[in-house]
Amino acid sequence: MKKLLLICMGIAMLANFSGIYGQENTDKISLSVDVASSFVWRGLALNSSPVVQPSFTFTPGKLSIGAWASIPFTPDEYQEVDLFINYHFTPSLSLCLTDYFGYDYWGWGTPSYFNYKKEETCHAFDLQLIYDGSGAFPIKTMISTIIAGDDLKWTGNDWDGKWKNNFSTYIEFGYGNTYKDVDWEVFAGMVPMASDFYNVTGADVINMGLGLSKRFEITPTYSLPLSVKLMVNPSMKIVFLTAAITLF
Repeated sequence: MKKLLLICMGIAMLANFSGIYGQENTDKISLSVDVASSFVWRGLALNSSPVVQPSFTFTPGKLSIGAWASIPFTPDEYQEVDLFINYHFTPSLSLCLTDYFGYDYWGWGTPSYFNYKKEETCHAFDLQLIYDGSGAFPIKTMISTIIAGDDLKWTGNDWDGKWKNNFSTYIEFGYGNTYKDVDWEVFAGMVPMASDFYNVTGADVINMGLGLSKRFEITPTYSLPLSVKLMVNPSMKIVFLTAAITLF
């Protein structure tokens, strides 16, 4: 946890340096609610039933701080509540630290949110370097590493070993554009090493596909964004087609 606190402090300290890009940046608060047909994350199906996904973001200058959740419509399925802090070095390059807190209820009681013990916690801390493709290089790029939490591997022999952080890493590339009022993006994501977190035994592609989105005008002042994604996990040989709408 000491390393994690140092990383959080380092991201926060970056906010003190002005002039990296643009001096003026108005603080704002954003609220949103999405409804999705299911919850598929990086090629992994986390929910089979529809979910509601509320979020809020507070943006003081170049920092973004917020929370996001995925809540299933049916009981006893996977639930998740995330906190994040994101710092923009430039308009297109950012560093984000996300605390994933996810669990299955199953009627056994909710795990303690404040339990950070390596072998018991339901937290996973993900450090992501993100390039959104809006600069000179048009390819969206994300490199993500689980730096602490429940991403573990057993080291040593069966009777004399211990759990250590696995530092599971996910790398994704994407390219998109607009065609006839429809935004589209093709993407591919892979894991470069064995990881129980991503359910792979070695380097493998786990997420590739096509995303489409369009805004439908409901009234002169309100439009409803709809997004559809076709995703394939070649490692697990499964395919997903999901849809989501942003209510607010």
